[in-house]
Amino acid sequence: HHCAGVDEPPAIKPNWNHPTPWGGRPIRPQRSRRVMFWIMRHVFRQGMTVPVPSRRVAHGEALKLAGREVFAVHTPGHTLDHLCLHDPEEGLLFSGDHVLPTITPHISGVGTGEDPLKAFVGSLDAVAAIDGVRQVLPAHGHPFADLPGRVDDIKLHHEQRIERLKGAAADIGGPASVRELSQHLFRPQRWGPMAESETYAHLEHLRHLGEATRHERDGQLFYELG
Repeated sequence: HHCAGVDEPPAIKPNWNHPTPWGGRPIRPQRSRRVMFWIMRHVFRQGMTVPVPSRRVAHGEALKLAGREVFAVHTPGHTLDHLCLHDPEEGLLFSGDHVLPTITPHISGVGTGEDPLKAFVGSLDAVAAIDGVRQVLPAHGHPFADLPGRVDDIKLHHEQRIERLKGAAADIGGPASVRELSQHLFRPQRWGPMAESETYAHLEHLRHLGEATRHERDGQLFYELG
């Protein structure tokens, strides 16, 4: 699966006013990044560009990189098209944003499929089952060795988050908005669209399991658990 590249990808203007599925505030980058984008566009006359792949790969496909053979591992969850790279000869996994050593990647409910949390957990199990991985090279943080152990920690984090979500819904005792539930899960410093997005992903996971129901009122989604 190959894709011809182009010399200059088209510039795009970011849309930070797009409404969220649950009726919350639009998801925007931090103010410092928005300022940087504004400067690039208006001062340097250079907009954001969309990277164009020079080659598209399928799950399990072999690639030659730096004189070694690595294999593509499709790991949807953090994004729909996230790839890890496995080097079986050296026992390496380039884990990207999929498995991080000290933090958990953001699982967004926007643009990541119907049940991104289910996809993410399935992808975690898939990389944990790869034989012979001696070292993991993540996109953030230092290399680490115990891939199955770290996968278990991340899965436990999301299991605990779901339990906290159920507890918050029980405390509210009726239909609750995504924003209201997110403020029971996250510290006040983290409140906002990103926290709401991850809360929405967990609520949708519970809905697909038949453990939550949702309805719309005045342009907002409300959930009841149990």
